[in-house]
Amino acid sequence: MFGMEQIGVAYQVAVVLAPLVAYFFFLGLLNSQDTPQILSARTDFILLNAAFFPALLVPLLNYIGASVSTLVIVLLGVIVVVMIAAPARRGNWVIYNITFPEALRATGRALQALGEPFKLEGRRVVLLNRDAIITFSSMPLLRNVSISIKGNDANILHERFTPALTEQLAGIKTTISPMAMTFLLIATAMMVVPLGFLADRVPEMVRLITDLLR
Repeated sequence: MFGMEQIGVAYQVAVVLAPLVAYFFFLGLLNSQDTPQILSARTDFILLNAAFFPALLVPLLNYIGASVSTLVIVLLGVIVVVMIAAPARRGNWVIYNITFPEALRATGRALQALGEPFKLEGRRVVLLNRDAIITFSSMPLLRNVSISIKGNDANILHERFTPALTEQLAGIKTTISPMAMTFLLIATAMMVVPLGFLADRVPEMVRLITDLLR
């Protein structure tokens, strides 16, 4: 019979897979837009950890025999740690559905629109009239570019640079990348595969739910 133990396993699978499914769908949607999509680096960091931490913690806590209340407490603790470790709200962004050269050119155009002279030094842009440096890092697999402003004038530049960069990104037209479809397929598979494993249990699940509702 499909008892409470099996329900517990199903619950754990849902806790692990639901955030991953949502995250891969989110990546797929970001990379399938017709213009680059900009997020704060803090938001991106929190979403990434929220998606993958349950996949690491739930199997571990299940192995050591932790209770549901322990799981909840640990997850809340992890959330607090992630919030503390997340990048600063200001001066840090992640742009999806864009290549590094495109992000660099968009940054240059945004600074020119603001009347901020600069010089390019490898993977960073040095502002000439301010104590600020804009650094870049990219992840081609995820088709994103991270941008960070460092220096004493970072907060001042942040207020003006954000809308200017957003305006420049809105003018870039992109096509759906193969990775976008890959992310959507991964998310779909994560939803379908567990249902396949439970297919032969459906009649027993229905009977159990019916008994509980009586």
